[in-house]
Amino acid sequence: MTRNFEIDGCTALGFDTGLDARAFAQAKIAQFITEPGLIVRPAEAPHNRVGLWKASGVRELTGVDGKPTMVVWGPPVDGERLDTLLAALPDGPDGNEQQDKALAAVSLWIQAILSLGENPYGENFPGKTPQVPLWPCAAIIMQGDEGRPPAVFFAPPSLARRSVTTNDERYVNPALARGGAFTAAAMLYRIFAGTPPFSADDLSLLHQDMQDGNFLPPHLAVPGLEPRLTALLQNGLGPVNNGAEPAPVCGLDEILAVITTGGQTVSTASLVAPLPEPDRLLLEKEKAQFLKIKTASIKTRRFVARNMALLLGILAAAVAAIFIVYSMIDARAHSPTTAGMEPVQVIESYYHGFGELDHQMMEACVTSGAGKGDITAVINLFVVNKTRQAYERNTQPMVFPAHQWQGGALPDTPLFGATDLRVEWLGGDESGDEFYYRVNYTFWIPAQADGEAAGEPGTVESPLSLSYPRRDLVTLVRKKGNWRIADIVRE
Repeated sequence: MTRNFEIDGCTALGFDTGLDARAFAQAKIAQFITEPGLIVRPAEAPHNRVGLWKASGVRELTGVDGKPTMVVWGPPVDGERLDTLLAALPDGPDGNEQQDKALAAVSLWIQAILSLGENPYGENFPGKTPQVPLWPCAAIIMQGDEGRPPAVFFAPPSLARRSVTTNDERYVNPALARGGAFTAAAMLYRIFAGTPPFSADDLSLLHQDMQDGNFLPPHLAVPGLEPRLTALLQNGLGPVNNGAEPAPVCGLDEILAVITTGGQTVSTASLVAPLPEPDRLLLEKEKAQFLKIKTASIKTRRFVARNMALLLGILAAAVAAIFIVYSMIDARAHSPTTAGMEPVQVIESYYHGFGELDHQMMEACVTSGAGKGDITAVINLFVVNKTRQAYERNTQPMVFPAHQWQGGALPDTPLFGATDLRVEWLGGDESGDEFYYRVNYTFWIPAQADGEAAGEPGTVESPLSLSYPRRDLVTLVRKKGNWRIADIVRE
């Protein structure tokens, strides 16, 4: 923090580094001693306009917290810090005397920066434009004395950084390469509106507000504010796009032209016109609507930015879920059905499903869990068949559909399924919605699967296939107009 200290019986301007002797020595920050400050008198002739302030030394003193601290000190500077003038303003647009004092200070600050842009940084640095710290705490407004005009003291940049507080951060946008116009606009907004445009206490949130342009527009914060100044403040405080500096639509010279006349700073009252009550009520309504929409927009945008990874994950999961549901619906729409089939056709489709490894058709032909063991066996063989094809890169099935074998020599591929299918009607109930059949057939399985099928001992027809005679009692019921197998009793 910048303040006056008593050193060797004399008043000196000191910069509290916040470091003890050990930490200061370890930091090895030579610019704390060698980097000069500037005293700028905008009204002086160019050759007398800029003077240098140089540190005289470093002294360990007692800090405001009572602990030892290293203080870089130099010649005293008589005046008021700009941040102190802004902090002394009332919380509201009233208090013209203090407002006028602060406005004159900001006007002088702007003139000093503009004059530096036109002059070299002392005789030892010809042609170089000085870079001054923009934080209000780094500027001291000096009143004219001994016939000399007022001046602005700009602290050495390195020492100024050690004095920055959160309140000062409200006036400097770190995303701007050249933020003089932003800082001037922010200080003027504070003077006229009675509050800074960005007032968040959390530093990261404060910078985010600046980045997003999350502030109440000047025409709503200060009803009746001079139109040109309103536009300049709005443009100077506007959001930064993609971290780049916006187009130079607001300059210090433009601001200065509005707040001064004939080289003198105007009064704050002259820049705010009284409004008729109807106009003021309209602005209050517009303000309420703006705050409602802006708050919702900022919250939504930041929620999305903060939870982007989570939202992308949710979106991906939602897309996957939609795809799965769509696939299930599509599969159901294109899945086999017994619609339009007669009872005997349903039975034939079920038993032909063995050899074709068509468990979906078999499932479509049954209801109430009928044929569960048959369908499970077909599913297992279907999986083994697909796995083997993928492993061997072979499209040939591992079994041959038994019902497609026309007799004669057995194929080179093991048979699987039912042949010699004979369906005998046994009767039905009086409603005509339940029929009974006896189904006789020969069931073929690969020889290596011997013992997995129920029935009489198999007959070895070839080294590859075995056959078993089978007889099932089958019950069919009509459900929603379609015939389905409700029960299979294997005799």
